[in-house]
Amino acid sequence: MSAVFTKIIAFLMSVFMLSSTFSFPAKAERQKPVIFGSRFEVTIDESTKELCDIIKENSYLDIEKMVCNLPDISAPVRFINTVLPFDNSAFVNAMYSLRDKCYSQGRTALGKVFYLIGAYFKGFEKCDITLQEQEDGIYEFILDVTYSDGEVTSIHSGAYYNPGTGLFYGKDDKGMFEIGYNFEIGDMVIYATVNSWMRDFGFCLEYDILSYITPFYFYHTRRFKFFYGGKEWMIQAWKGIYVVANGAEIGVYNREPSVGTFYNCASEEDMLKMSFDLYHDDELLLSREENLHWWINGFKLSKNLYPAGQQTLKFTVEMKDEEMLKAFCKSVDFNVYRDVSYTVDGLKVSLVW
Repeated sequence: MSAVFTKIIAFLMSVFMLSSTFSFPAKAERQKPVIFGSRFEVTIDESTKELCDIIKENSYLDIEKMVCNLPDISAPVRFINTVLPFDNSAFVNAMYSLRDKCYSQGRTALGKVFYLIGAYFKGFEKCDITLQEQEDGIYEFILDVTYSDGEVTSIHSGAYYNPGTGLFYGKDDKGMFEIGYNFEIGDMVIYATVNSWMRDFGFCLEYDILSYITPFYFYHTRRFKFFYGGKEWMIQAWKGIYVVANGAEIGVYNREPSVGTFYNCASEEDMLKMSFDLYHDDELLLSREENLHWWINGFKLSKNLYPAGQQTLKFTVEMKDEEMLKAFCKSVDFNVYRDVSYTVDGLKVSLVW
């Protein structure tokens, strides 16, 4: 699912960049301002800049440059308002009504989507990003957005920072900004939360195919399929390069007997205890401690990126009982690549790939 999310972001960024490249004259009779070409101003405070500098020093990711040099993202809205009979205010109010409805139903993530759509059509002009203390030494990124009509709104991002642990996170185990990922700046590791939104979308072969055709991912994967407890199970492992990170994943999926490549992400009762260490030769790149999860992963930002073929993934999975243990081990034995070895200790399987 990380590939799907990145493709969406990449597509939107491409649209914005293309839209700010061209210049169309406004209709004089309507006395509209220039549609394309103006700057969208973003500023960050000193505390945020210091964190960006740490990330830049340890990886290829220059967040400050990315954020502060955004294209004119309001250009498409100005284009619509200029050439089409579009009731901007009515649309914005409709989006805000949907936002309020979602909030009342407890669907905060979807509510924020409607809010951002409505805010976007108001026309962004400026955004000031600050890291503000909220309570007990915990900070949150606050966005003070200035719109085309001069209105200023403070937006709570939902991304929190704990200086004591170096953790960027979101509440309710949904990840920072509710995108499903937390980030440990000390280890420079990004990882998915248990309740990430990706869990609702299951997994299928097509997700990997989408990843392979992008220029962002260069990984290898292995699938271990077996039958247990009346369900078809798949435990899948990945390792390789993820954008600007070395990373690995182990996912647990199952479904009722069916055809096709789609599986559901493991439910609460079907999650398994897992852990892993990722190596380049004898160098330990990153570790994830044992955790009850459906998709344990880690992506370490680094300037030294190693091809999947040069990485070694050592991971453990604890089975529910002897029946599941035998079914899984048999699946590993029949792995067509014959490049995964394992040992068994009780119900825990330790694998090397």
